[in-house]
Amino acid sequence: MITPNDALRARAARRWTLGVLVVFALLGTGFGSWLSRLPAVRDHLGATTIEMSVFGLTLALGSLTGLIFSGRTVTWLGPQRTLAVGIVGQAIAMPAAASLFWIGAPIPAAACLALFGIMFATSDVAMNVSGAAAERELGQPRMPLFHAAYSLGSVSSMGIGALMETLGVPVPLHLSALFVLLLVGVLLALRVVPNAAQASDVEPHASVHTGPIPTVTAADQAAAAAAQAARAAERRPYSPWRDPRILIIGGIAMSMSLAEGTASDWLPLALTDGRGFANETAALTLGAFFVSMTLTRVAGSWLLGRFGRVHVLRGGALLVIAGVILTILVPATWASVAGAVLWGIGCAFGFPVGISAAADNPRTAVRDVAAVSAIAYTAYLLGPMLIGFLGEHFGLLQAFWPLVAFAVFALVFAGTAREPKRVDPAPPGPGTGRESAGGSGTAPSGGITR
Repeated sequence: MITPNDALRARAARRWTLGVLVVFALLGTGFGSWLSRLPAVRDHLGATTIEMSVFGLTLALGSLTGLIFSGRTVTWLGPQRTLAVGIVGQAIAMPAAASLFWIGAPIPAAACLALFGIMFATSDVAMNVSGAAAERELGQPRMPLFHAAYSLGSVSSMGIGALMETLGVPVPLHLSALFVLLLVGVLLALRVVPNAAQASDVEPHASVHTGPIPTVTAADQAAAAAAQAARAAERRPYSPWRDPRILIIGGIAMSMSLAEGTASDWLPLALTDGRGFANETAALTLGAFFVSMTLTRVAGSWLLGRFGRVHVLRGGALLVIAGVILTILVPATWASVAGAVLWGIGCAFGFPVGISAAADNPRTAVRDVAAVSAIAYTAYLLGPMLIGFLGEHFGLLQAFWPLVAFAVFALVFAGTAREPKRVDPAPPGPGTGRESAGGSGTAPSGGITR
């Protein structure tokens, strides 16, 4: 029977989910807006490709720095406060960077880019932690939908950037106005997002007795000693970097993030150089990749509910393998477009499902999500550079072969991300006096426990 408290909790979970969805969309819009105005920044500075690469590397290093410390930051402040601080920092750092570039001060501008990277990466981990907790509280998968909102925000920002370029709006004015709006929007959305990263597990105080007095036996004493030893072990410092499951999940997320980042950075150029595509056709093919990935993420909640994490990950890995091989081996336009679509569908779930799996244990969710994010984003930011190095020596199309090997890894180890078993509510025992309260055997947060 659904109690009024259950109804209130479900309503709060839905509002929490909506708030996180808005945060994902707005942060995607902010980061995409910077990318959309990169050509204008380059033209204004008269910068070379190497100089622009240095600015990009500065942003990437800032992001990696934020990821390294994000676990401690989110644990200390909580997800909601971390997001509040993060969006304020972004709203200051990005307009400052654009303004400094515009007045010809590239070094302090690069420092502001690094600060933006730190704030953005920390906020990214915080919103993933909060999103994973929200879907756990809701009892339904929502992480792919969150990442679809991020992708839609990024795509929308490209259109806004193109409009600002057409209207001749200077980059500092565009980004300053935009980040003020993003600041207001995120802070409003955070009003329905709790600061807790997990549902609290409240145990009755040892002095509270709810049943008949038991007879203590030697076996009971041994079990109590074992339980006390287990609790003492849990109090030892935990590190996700020593947890094989988290490392494997990070490897799965890394594999699919590498596939996504490589397509974003190199697919159009590989098609123009290796297949003779016109620039417009190559850009449209990349658009097909992004649309396929985004639509797949929109359908992610249904797919995960219907097939589960393991089958979705394995299916995605097979599609990435098929799409990449089709793109490399078949010299036809239709094959390249079909390959891009399969590639986009296949890599849609690796990162969001990895985040959900990393957050299965509420007690270590913050550090586990931070570790998986760090592994995946390192691949997303630095992996395409290695693909470019291979492309310089073997050609970009041939440089895509490592993606097949990483997808095979995800295919083989997808079972590691399997959902925890659900525990049915235990019937109340005699003499507990709690029969009408629903018992104490139900698992918190949607009935999922480890």
